[in-house]
Amino acid sequence: MGISSMNATVGNNRSLLNNGKRVPFTKMNRGFRKELSYKPYVMPMVSPHILRRIRIKIRRENRRYLIKQINIGG
Repeated sequence: MGISSMNATVGNNRSLLNNGKRVPFTKMNRGFRKELSYKPYVMPMVSPHILRRIRIKIRRENRRYLIKQINIGG
């Protein structure tokens, strides 16, 4: 496979684009962007008090997990 065959391929592709028989890749958005078949979930509003309780709970769980890991490692 030489340079001449590569040049022939490029020339053929260009002639197809110029004739309108081939759609360039950059204009093919329809085939790759599918519309969503589901409705996106909207998060409900949460009060700051509940968020604070969740934050404290996660900190406790992480602390317990860290202690378990140290005990197993030690």
